[in-house]
Amino acid sequence: MGNLTRSFSDWEFACRGKCSEICRSLRMSPEFMAKLQELRDKIKKPITVTSGIRCESYNATIAGAAKRSWHIPRNGMVCAADIRTTRLNEDVLRLYAAADQIGFKGIGLYAGRIHVDMRPTQRVRWVDRSWSWS
Repeated sequence: MGNLTRSFSDWEFACRGKCSEICRSLRMSPEFMAKLQELRDKIKKPITVTSGIRCESYNATIAGAAKRSWHIPRNGMVCAADIRTTRLNEDVLRLYAAADQIGFKGIGLYAGRIHVDMRPTQRVRWVDRSWSWS
């Protein structure tokens, strides 16, 4: 399937902004992609990328997105993605637990998806107010 790893293609992570030249030059971190492939191998299910690379302009259009989101490139590379297997709470929680076991540095729990990143700072976990435990 993929050209970034055996399971992931660059088009899955492409910025959805309208900046064309800027957006097309942005890339995913190879270290992050190796970790994401490890997660895919662990859960033995396809992973859907709901958001990957974001240029600053596109990121600014997303309600609730951090101004210094890890989806925005640093040194030309991005080390974050929002992902899911399905939108079911139990599947989102399984994916969250597997991502934690593999060692992603940042993991956020959202309705229907999780955020994972390989930030160079300390380990961070959060639950968005969109998440429902019911």
